[in-house]
Amino acid sequence: MKIYEPAGRAREYSPLALNFKQGCNHNCNYCYVPTMFKRYNVSYRHDVEICNPNFLEIEKSAKKYYGCDKQILLSFTGDPYSGNNNDDTTKILEILLKYNHKVSILTKGGSKCLNDIELFKKFGDKIKVGATLTFDNESDSIYWESGAALPFERIRTLKKLAENGIKTWVSFEPVIIPSQSLALLEDVSSFIDSVKIGKINNFNGLDKKIDWNKFIKEAVFICRSKNIPFYIKKDLQKFNKETLLYPEELDEDFLNL
Repeated sequence: MKIYEPAGRAREYSPLALNFKQGCNHNCNYCYVPTMFKRYNVSYRHDVEICNPNFLEIEKSAKKYYGCDKQILLSFTGDPYSGNNNDDTTKILEILLKYNHKVSILTKGGSKCLNDIELFKKFGDKIKVGATLTFDNESDSIYWESGAALPFERIRTLKKLAENGIKTWVSFEPVIIPSQSLALLEDVSSFIDSVKIGKINNFNGLDKKIDWNKFIKEAVFICRSKNIPFYIKKDLQKFNKETLLYPEELDEDFLNL
């Protein structure tokens, strides 16, 4: 259980990551992790959260990367704020703070992360806390991601973090109903610091039915009109036909701390 350098699509989120949880109770229909792990373990159950971090190993890794000045994401294989007890997340943040690391958090756990808000403040400008936003209503959210915090709670949490001087960001990936993602982007535009925008990939042919070029055009318009720094993920970039995107908006490291 060490800090490592992610590759592929994961690398678009952060140059470094720390996966200390495996499994998640958010029950997202579109989650890629079960498919990934079942390649190696056919009995893998993603709904069973495993979190038994080796804090000595994690501290050794944090010390090794001391001074690297690279952002560390928590985490890809399990939400840092899923489940009812996230004390391990708090302990890991304390270790990363001790070694002055830059940290990025991505969660669908909503207000659960607010239990660490005073700890976030100690990081100063070396932390950003983000949420994945997918749907703008309860019914779609409950159908697609039944165990995650509802959309209004995630948005309310982001606003609370921003009001406390903590950098906030949003991941719009997957995009399943573009009109809802665009509405969400408008809703949070006044208090978030940046967004990463992707698409849904290879899910029952759903992605083939969406006009991604149109979505890019509309999303970019909102971001630029609201002065929101953004990154268009590579899978979505391929569908751009008419929108001029600046080099930084295509740079996976543009929004890193």
